[in-house]
Amino acid sequence: MYGQGQGYAAPGGYAAPAGGYAAPGGYAAPGGYAAPAGYAAPQGGYGGGGSRSTPSADDLERTMRTVHVAGIRGLRGSPGINPGEEITEDDLAAFFSNDGEVVGVRINGSNCWIEFADASGANAALMKDGTESGGHNLRVSASKTPIRSNGYAAGRAKQAAAAGTGAAAPMAGPPMGAAAANPATAPAAPSRQMSPEEMVAAINADLCRAVDEARANGTLVT
Repeated sequence: MYGQGQGYAAPGGYAAPAGGYAAPGGYAAPGGYAAPAGYAAPQGGYGGGGSRSTPSADDLERTMRTVHVAGIRGLRGSPGINPGEEITEDDLAAFFSNDGEVVGVRINGSNCWIEFADASGANAALMKDGTESGGHNLRVSASKTPIRSNGYAAGRAKQAAAAGTGAAAPMAGPPMGAAAANPATAPAAPSRQMSPEEMVAAINADLCRAVDEARANGTLVT
């Protein structure tokens, strides 16, 4: 017989030393791995780098209204394009305006992104995928992110105006009774409908008045 070494698995029937055999710290039996004490599992599935920030509801809504476009030649900033011949954000906005109102355009290298005022414009633009227009082989797909830097000045103005309209509180009308305090601006009271009896009485009164005037003037004809 020989001395049992530390960590040696004894043959079957071997009695472990008194006090029991302690497995190495943090080691789990087969069938699962026990993480060391204090170890935090990665969040969000990105190698322990922490969870990514959750996109806001506005980002999600804008992403649904945005498409990614590739296959357009001569975008602004592309090499070998003469000044004045490059395709700008305004050109792209005009081209895709047939699909819906364009509020944002971004160009980055050979790619561009188009943001529409509503999702129906983006859906219409997706129908252009795989088509050819003016020598451009369009590849249109749904965007994964909203536009962060909008190079389309008109679109920025529309977005700013929409944001200002949404932030401004609706203007309240004049207090009740304010219009009545100014007779010049007070609305006229609706006229009351006369009953048939009142109408006949008014006609008879007018006829009597006319007869009296004709008799006084000597023009009464009987």
